[in-house]
Amino acid sequence: MKKLIFLFGLTSLVLSCNTKPLDTAPLSGSMNESDQKTAIVRKLAQAYRNGMFEEAKDYFTNDGVHYVNNVEYTTDEIIEGYNFHSVLYEDIKHIDPTVTTMFYNNGDVYTNQWSDWSGKSKITGEVYENSFHCWWKWKGDKIVSTKCYLDLTDILRESALYQEKMKE
Repeated sequence: MKKLIFLFGLTSLVLSCNTKPLDTAPLSGSMNESDQKTAIVRKLAQAYRNGMFEEAKDYFTNDGVHYVNNVEYTTDEIIEGYNFHSVLYEDIKHIDPTVTTMFYNNGDVYTNQWSDWSGKSKITGEVYENSFHCWWKWKGDKIVSTKCYLDLTDILRESALYQEKMKE
């Protein structure tokens, strides 16, 4: 019995020495890849790839503020803009996406998404590739803001080609 108590005590001591205290600073917190918010952003990414991003209306606030490279858009404008990608491209893919949600100690919640993107031009047949990073800010169960960073060169070129085609 003494050996068992000694072994239990030694195990507890070793385990307690290996535990790091949680950082309670406001911008620390926990990250989760298996939570409901991460699942929703993955679902919205699929809706985008399918050209059905209006599904975001179920999760975005009506007065949300959204950004692409620091240009501000309303909820309706960002949904319309992302859906326009499916007018320009087919076979839109997110390659090896990473999506996780960060629960900060100060109460802020953000889902982070980054990936490589590819799409085939419906006009030229050229396949474009790009990388992007987005964050999705939550208040309760609604997304109140998003911000995405990506190189818009190819999208602007395709938009110009589309405008020219529409004039014909």
